[in-house]
Amino acid sequence: MKNSIAIAAIVLASGNAIAGFEAERVTLQGVGDAIRIDNTGFGGVLNDTFNAGHMIFEYTDVRGVRGIGQFAGGTFATFCIELQSIANGSQSYEINSISNAPNPSPGLGGAYDSADEAEVNAVVAAAIRLGWINSDLSLNAASDHQLAAIQGMIWKVVFDEAVVTGENATVASHMATLQAEIDLDPNATVDNLRAMVSADSQDQLFVASLPTAAFAGLVTLAGIGGYKRIRRA
Repeated sequence: MKNSIAIAAIVLASGNAIAGFEAERVTLQGVGDAIRIDNTGFGGVLNDTFNAGHMIFEYTDVRGVRGIGQFAGGTFATFCIELQSIANGSQSYEINSISNAPNPSPGLGGAYDSADEAEVNAVVAAAIRLGWINSDLSLNAASDHQLAAIQGMIWKVVFDEAVVTGENATVASHMATLQAEIDLDPNATVDNLRAMVSADSQDQLFVASLPTAAFAGLVTLAGIGGYKRIRRA
């Protein structure tokens, strides 16, 4: 389990640390049954379609300072990085690196690592360059089908042991457009792109105003907790 104590332990003179928060999902903006995830070819039993798009959350309690941009307000939009169901009502989340997700672990295909984190960054950065979303993950000019395509591509790069495809033809076309944009700069990153993690609900992407040096300290503390990374085959 990820070390949430490490996050709470960091105190920054700048006052920008995010100790954690509680939030509740409000709605999904996207397309129903847009993405198929199939891991039967790798010994799994999952072969189903999933709703995909922006998740809209509302803060219910903040322990520490909120994030930047859209995350400073009452509601915010994000994308999920695991298939665990979203629990009803307000849930507690902590901020960690994407490579420290999912919680609980393993999710579909196992724990994530630095390669998964880099791939997620490349997907989100490409969507930003295309003008679909803003750098804080909020909606720019994306249609519901484009939002679903972004979510589908995120699932594609984190679920290494699954085949992820666009079940909806329009979504599949936008996924191809996004992949072409990713290929132009596969090493692109998004400033402060992290994960909001919960043992009881689906983990999400999050943009956090956490200085690099402080976040490095967080990762060091989390490492002391003995959380082991295993790359999926």
